[in-house]
Amino acid sequence: MLRNILFTIAVAVFAANAEMINLQGVVSNSSGDPIANAKVSLVLRNMIDTTDINGKFSFVSTLVKAPPAITQPNNISLKNGVLQFTLNTQSRIKVELFDLKGNLLMKEVNRNAAAGTYRFDISTSFQSAKVLVVRAAIANTEESFRYMTFKGEYRAPAPLFGKKAISRNGRLKAMAEVTDTIKVTATGFFDKTVEITDLNNQQQNITLVSIPTPAKPWPTANPAAAGPFEVAADTNVGPLAGVVPDPIYKDKQQRFNVYRPKNLTTSEYLHPILIWANGYGDNPQQNPPLCVTNAEEGKWCGQYLPIINHLASHGFVVVASLSSATASGDPLPTIVGMDWIIKQNEDQSSIYYHRLDTSKIGQLGHSFGGMSTCKSAADPRYKALATICGTQALSGVHTPMLFYCAGQDDRVSCDGVRTNFLTVKNYPAILINETSANHGSWVYRGPQGVSLCSAAAWFRIHLMNDTANRKYFYGPNCTFCKDSRVKVEQNSLMSE
Repeated sequence: MLRNILFTIAVAVFAANAEMINLQGVVSNSSGDPIANAKVSLVLRNMIDTTDINGKFSFVSTLVKAPPAITQPNNISLKNGVLQFTLNTQSRIKVELFDLKGNLLMKEVNRNAAAGTYRFDISTSFQSAKVLVVRAAIANTEESFRYMTFKGEYRAPAPLFGKKAISRNGRLKAMAEVTDTIKVTATGFFDKTVEITDLNNQQQNITLVSIPTPAKPWPTANPAAAGPFEVAADTNVGPLAGVVPDPIYKDKQQRFNVYRPKNLTTSEYLHPILIWANGYGDNPQQNPPLCVTNAEEGKWCGQYLPIINHLASHGFVVVASLSSATASGDPLPTIVGMDWIIKQNEDQSSIYYHRLDTSKIGQLGHSFGGMSTCKSAADPRYKALATICGTQALSGVHTPMLFYCAGQDDRVSCDGVRTNFLTVKNYPAILINETSANHGSWVYRGPQGVSLCSAAAWFRIHLMNDTANRKYFYGPNCTFCKDSRVKVEQNSLMSE
């Protein structure tokens, strides 16, 4: 009888400490084709499988849990706008946010937080603040951090440990328990990790992204003709940005449209980025019912597709805010868009993942968007700029600049544009006055028109190293210098 009781107890102890593992899945590439011979690891449980010819893997087992060998110490850390607490026992945790004058902006307390990991996303709670003092405490242990923004991104000098998903609602919150991590490696692909919270009946289909071969150098191309790429548009994507009320959309903030080569993921190029800035009350394309073009009603919203598509056909990824006040706000919507697209290049789930050349970024804009371009000229990420019938006093210019004006423009005079052109002395700059154009007619003159051709040539030179197109701007006998449609003025650095 005693033996039976002991056997029953032993079985019960085993059942209480055993865990069932039943995980299956398929590893495939971005096109959905299975990847054979990929190494799939269940990291914490030290289990490994290799995918078969159909890309399938599985982990099916019964394991006896072992007690954790090391108890993690309490820890407070801050990185990329996320404050993390790691607790090894139930404790009181607290977050306080202050401005630099010592005013308390927010306080969050959990008096009986269970052991585990907690995170507080500061960046989603105080996007308007430039500098904060963050005071965080576990029981009687307290740490303080200075927390600041730089060009729309939050910076903080502390390492971040742990594997748990970030809470994005800005509240102090325990993370969903991560049971283990699946790691997948395969020749010719970037490694990928997937956190899992359940070991049973989990179908884990995992997509790997190919490691691109070294990007092909950009060949030269004729800027006065459509480029070799078919254009696709990703509409209403990215974060909300821009001031409210918006001239068109009133109290509703807008997102972005991205115009890009359709074969972005297979082109074998790394594509430069162009940030487009609309004129006041305008959009990159019509967006009914609030943004339409109707000559009879005197509505002229959404007319920029000719120049945007022309640039995208040449291989640029054009990020266009849907804000119709692109020179207003802090940060400017163009800067928000640039921050976002750069992050997309490192997001494995994004179509832009590792397909962008984030070292080659330019901006151009029309009218109020030209003002936006001038206002952000000092941003160190830009490598070339262009303005079309728009300008503002410049500071911090560190890139080549193309200034386009229209001789018949009754809104933004060429004299005003020229005044700011003359201030650029330390970097190449050129002023092109299309004498017969007005404030809006330039966009309808096609790829051979001065504005579309000059924009494509300018950014091909400075973002694609297309040196053959230097002839359009550089030297005393440049192509536009001899073009009867325009008057050209170069600064001293355009002589060769």
